[in-house]
Amino acid sequence: MATAVSTQLKEWGTSRAVRIPKAICDELGISIGSPITIEYHSDLMGGYIVLRPVLDQHRSYSDAPYRSMDELFDGYEGSYVPTEGDWGEDVGAEVVA
Repeated sequence: MATAVSTQLKEWGTSRAVRIPKAICDELGISIGSPITIEYHSDLMGGYIVLRPVLDQHRSYSDAPYRSMDELFDGYEGSYVPTEGDWGEDVGAEVVA
């Protein structure tokens, strides 16, 4: 769900600052000192800025931490026998070798 809030860019020393309402911070689970990434892009409507809280967990496959199979199954005590799945008869021009 997207919510738009109007604010102003302010001067803060030699930098610029944007105030983020406390209600938004509370909803996102961030507080003073929380790390935030700043992305800036442009499209047909012009330039824009995206602020995102830095989360402890990954947000997409490309930034997921590497885990070996040994790590993934560490402590697993069940029994597993790999089997082939039956996808049915070929449909179309695919070649299955």
